[in-house]
Amino acid sequence: MGTKLLTILFLTILTSTISTPISPSPSPSSSPFTTLTQQNTYSTFIKTSCSSATYPTACQKSLLPYASTVQTNPLKLTTAALSATLKSANTTLSTVTHLSKTKQITKWEAAVLKDCIEDIKDSIDEIKSSIKEINGVSLSADKRFAISNAQTWTSAAITDENSCLN
Repeated sequence: MGTKLLTILFLTILTSTISTPISPSPSPSSSPFTTLTQQNTYSTFIKTSCSSATYPTACQKSLLPYASTVQTNPLKLTTAALSATLKSANTTLSTVTHLSKTKQITKWEAAVLKDCIEDIKDSIDEIKSSIKEINGVSLSADKRFAISNAQTWTSAAITDENSCLN
């Protein structure tokens, strides 16, 4: 599944976020368009964040389209990474479900795919829970606890993904 790189990036971003004070995003300028300088700053932020990912090129490819939304906000980057991961997990679920219905597979293969489908569904639920936690961080009285919860949900999603890959 392609979700592993994004969840690793997510955990890396969250670890750095814990030590960084959370501040509101800069207010949008009077113009509805981002300036070239701002866009370069936003892209650089994503590229720098992705440099510590296991697959930096794939990370950048997945997240650079969100640069103007993410800006330089680690929580928005985390949400974008998790959202991209969720989209990928849903696509994977659809593909594996379709594969499980083909007539050319054995009963054993069908059983393995059925287990994998359950793992993917669990992973999707855990990614959704992680997104919910991240979206609530700014309102949370205990930001570290909320981030820790998101990390736990993401770790569980990785575990489910690995179970499917095995």
